[in-house]
Amino acid sequence: MFFRILFITIYLLVLSSCSASYKELSSGNYSSSDPFIKTIIKGYKDNADFEAKEMHDWDSAKLYSEKALKTYRGEKIQPEPIENWKIKEDSLKELNKAYDNLMTVYNDGIINDPINLAEAIVALDCWAEQQEEGWQFDHIKTCKSNFLTAIHLLYDNLAENKTTTNENNSTIILTKKNDIIEKIIYFDFDGYKLNTKSIDELDIYFTNNINKSKVDEYLITGHTDTRGTKNYNYMLSLKRAEAVKKYLEKLGINPNKIKIIGKGENALSVPTPDEVAHPANRRAVIKPSY
Repeated sequence: MFFRILFITIYLLVLSSCSASYKELSSGNYSSSDPFIKTIIKGYKDNADFEAKEMHDWDSAKLYSEKALKTYRGEKIQPEPIENWKIKEDSLKELNKAYDNLMTVYNDGIINDPINLAEAIVALDCWAEQQEEGWQFDHIKTCKSNFLTAIHLLYDNLAENKTTTNENNSTIILTKKNDIIEKIIYFDFDGYKLNTKSIDELDIYFTNNINKSKVDEYLITGHTDTRGTKNYNYMLSLKRAEAVKKYLEKLGINPNKIKIIGKGENALSVPTPDEVAHPANRRAVIKPSY
């Protein structure tokens, strides 16, 4: 009987400790006029509410609540290092790539695109936390998708900012220049395969837009970052362009109407020194001709 009471007492103390930060976050009006801080707090609070109210996972609710409160108090919040999570080996590679990509653009993102940076940080923590639990596959998919959307929007905005100022886990980013709609597809480091998200968005885009317009032909240009030799990067950029071309052919586009070129590291979206693996530079750009 004594040990049972002791166990219940310890359990209640642990539960109280786990829920204290969540109660503090829930009972206060924590926000900010700073877009990064505001987005971080909202994102973590939403996650904390879900874990506490829906899943009764007080450890996760505590983590998200504490990160929201630390952000409000002025700490520079970053995603949790992947090694802090207990994740199976087969999922580690993709998450480590995602973490490295985010940290590469973290400082530029704070300045140039704080909202998408904040959303990517929250989504990466969510993805890793759900992957650690390893059974809510729909939640893993949602968090991962949210991360990819935010991080690739961040890449695109960083590229636009660098282009303007310097005059210079893949997904689709749409831009419009001189009335020609371009599609930018980002790739993993040293990779040239389209991921599921890119394929889905290509399907949607071509169904809703390109198939309804009078497109005569396409030019696909492959690009790389500056890590590696120039010759290697040139060949890699061609493989990226070729991968996109092959998928367009599957969509029914005449291969004779598709031209590809490789730029290697010679046309950087974000200018960097040599041997810098900047994720915004690992891309292929599709330009339709009318």
